[in-house]
Amino acid sequence: MINVNNLLPFVLWLSAVALAIFIIVVTVHRGQLLRSRSRRSYVPIVSWTMVRLHVMSFIMALLPFPVYMLIADDLDSIFRTWYERVGIFGAIIISILVLAEIITMYFQARHAMESEMDQRLKSAIGKR
Repeated sequence: MINVNNLLPFVLWLSAVALAIFIIVVTVHRGQLLRSRSRRSYVPIVSWTMVRLHVMSFIMALLPFPVYMLIADDLDSIFRTWYERVGIFGAIIISILVLAEIITMYFQARHAMESEMDQRLKSAIGKR
């Protein structure tokens, strides 16, 4: 029978990855990052909900590693060896995802600024 503690760091890491991918997908969609400027409709600013989710994602990205350190002595040797072997790759993957969150949120904010600027210019031209 598998001890639940053996899977805890992996489950925490997997949920951090899932949250990071969710944030990236939502930001790419809302920020219309795959469309050219001429084909973009109105782009909303990055919501505070997404900013809070990003902070939560960052905390969740860090969490599996200290949890592993706390329970390493209680893990089965097979799981401990596996975590030690793949830990660096897990850290690299989650770091890249958190960085991708920041980059996509930056581009959404930039597209929102351009969208706002285009709306103001169109309304200024229309008033003449």
